[in-house]
Amino acid sequence: AIMLFSIATFAQDQRVEFEKADNNLVKATYYFADNSDIVERVGFFNKDKEIHGTWITFNQVGEKTVVAHYENGKKHGEWFYYSDGKIKIVTYEYNKIINVKDKAVAVN
Repeated sequence: AIMLFSIATFAQDQRVEFEKADNNLVKATYYFADNSDIVERVGFFNKDKEIHGTWITFNQVGEKTVVAHYENGKKHGEWFYYSDGKIKIVTYEYNKIINVKDKAVAVN
């Protein structure tokens, strides 16, 4: 991914950075409010400004809380929700829930 441009915007004290990525995608990085340097979520938009590809959401200590997948603005594929040592896996097919399962996280 070659960075061709980077724009930082501020909405209600939340910093958002955009940068051009491959395949006509734009990478968006959202930071927690109050000008924090801690990333809240990161993902991509397609050329039609729809959410597309993998989006990852973090808590304020930098731990992954959600890994989501979109296809042209619609929830599609497996979503992973991390909470209290468990993973909930929800499978979507164009915004429709197809399957839900829970897994325990193995701790080494």
